[in-house]
Amino acid sequence: MIKGLLILFTVFAVVALLNVSSLKLMKLEAVKKAKFRKVLFYYYGLFLIFNGVINSFEQSEPNLFFILDILIGVILLIVNYLGKMEAKEPA
Repeated sequence: MIKGLLILFTVFAVVALLNVSSLKLMKLEAVKKAKFRKVLFYYYGLFLIFNGVINSFEQSEPNLFFILDILIGVILLIVNYLGKMEAKEPA
């Protein structure tokens, strides 16, 4: 029972921290938001690539999901580098 309550309060604390950080990010100016979003997608693409590579090495045979992880990560990096993920401002 105590372990369950500890997990519950930990999840609540993590959700509260995410909420506070997202509210602070919403108050940033557009240039900083765009820069933060670009860096975030670079890290997310690298995370997907490393996740797919590490998981495929742990299991001795390649799996479709791990290959998709790697492909999505590479596509995310390329699209982000080319600037296709930037938000379009209404005219």
